[in-house]
Amino acid sequence: MRSNVLKFIEKHKLLKEGQTIFVAVSGGPDSMALLHFLWEHRTILKINVKAVHVHHHLRGDEADQDATYIERYCLNYHIPYMKKDVDVRGYAKQRNIGTQLAARELRYQWFEELVDENSRIATGHHGDDQVETMIMMSVRGRNPLKAVGIPAFRKLGHGAIIRPFLGITKQEIEHYCNDVSIVPRRDSSNSSRNYTRNRFREDLLPFLKRENPNVHLHMQRQQEWCSEDQQFLMELAEEILPTLMLSKNEQNVTISQRAFTKINMPLQRRVIHLILNYLYGKNSPSTNFIHIEQVLHMMNREHMNGEHYLPNSFLFRRDYDRCQFLKIEQETLVQTSEELAIPGSIALGDWFIRAHVTEEQDLNEADNQIILDLEQVQLPLTIRQVLPHDRMLCRGMSGSKKIRRLFIDRKVAHNERNDWPLVVDKMENILWVPLLHRSRVANVNRNTLKRLVLTCRRQVVDVED
Repeated sequence: MRSNVLKFIEKHKLLKEGQTIFVAVSGGPDSMALLHFLWEHRTILKINVKAVHVHHHLRGDEADQDATYIERYCLNYHIPYMKKDVDVRGYAKQRNIGTQLAARELRYQWFEELVDENSRIATGHHGDDQVETMIMMSVRGRNPLKAVGIPAFRKLGHGAIIRPFLGITKQEIEHYCNDVSIVPRRDSSNSSRNYTRNRFREDLLPFLKRENPNVHLHMQRQQEWCSEDQQFLMELAEEILPTLMLSKNEQNVTISQRAFTKINMPLQRRVIHLILNYLYGKNSPSTNFIHIEQVLHMMNREHMNGEHYLPNSFLFRRDYDRCQFLKIEQETLVQTSEELAIPGSIALGDWFIRAHVTEEQDLNEADNQIILDLEQVQLPLTIRQVLPHDRMLCRGMSGSKKIRRLFIDRKVAHNERNDWPLVVDKMENILWVPLLHRSRVANVNRNTLKRLVLTCRRQVVDVED
């Protein structure tokens, strides 16, 4: 293991002489092995090593014991040690996000404060993590234009994050801990099937390893090659984009349709990606690839005019050769668009929508549910707010109906309409307006094998004087 890790570090140029390496330590076997390894090899690698621990205060006494264990270990080995206490639950509530995401954001905020040009954060991600991550991203429908898997090196602020263990397996790490007499802490949440990653780890990873014990090496190679190819194609797109442009400012980018359709499809996708990233800035929607497909369809179709609404108050408009990406009045457009993982859940404001799949046949829809034929649903599903021209193929009705009209008929207060969530499929078909109406798209029938159940809950806030 030692020689493999040293070769991986050298191959990816993860360390430089004289650098300070902050090892992110949780107390588990991966991070403790990494801390021991780098501390043991600090003279050979000519680096300084410090341990850093983020106390999330999520697991009560268990988390307190983790922090105490790390501190004592560092004292015994005379390893410099730093700890950061964070309020994950408060931050999650403030940002309206899940606790796992909140914990990650708070960790990385501190890491970014720590590192500079002469230091790096080292994490204990290993080859099995790489396999799990890449499979999960594929199953969930990752954005093909974004990085694949876990990078061995990634910039963070003025420094970087490194993962020296990506070339070895969890089993090798456990053997290393036994060899050097490390008795690590065990996070009880790692065995909970409530977390998607744990289900992939327990159900899928053993099968892959039985098929090929070196699957982690193949996945690592794929991650490296795909990332390099992606970078090369994106640089080509950046060179081509100015040749297509008719005009550009912070709220409007106009390109030539004729010039655009002459370039190859991989570059077409990336040109649209670059334009959307430029206009959205840091607020680029996570479902960017869905909108890229929709814009591509309008760009390449025979009909020369049309409009397509994009998230966060943007519009794509084709007018013969002129294709505009432009900002329009915010109050008339959607403010939020997020992909709904299956299984998974999303919280938007005071709305909570959950998705799960079942093979149970005798199911009746509750008032706050819709049940769909999974095989007929065009995934991924997106939760977004209403757009001006949204229409729905309503169940029990012929033709379609405007969502704005539905709000009026159901006497939805005007100030609630812009925040009311819609469930839409890949082709922007509206499947469900929670609590109001269901679509006739993807209805279940006697031949349905798997049922997709969507359930919504709306939090009612009591207002006190």
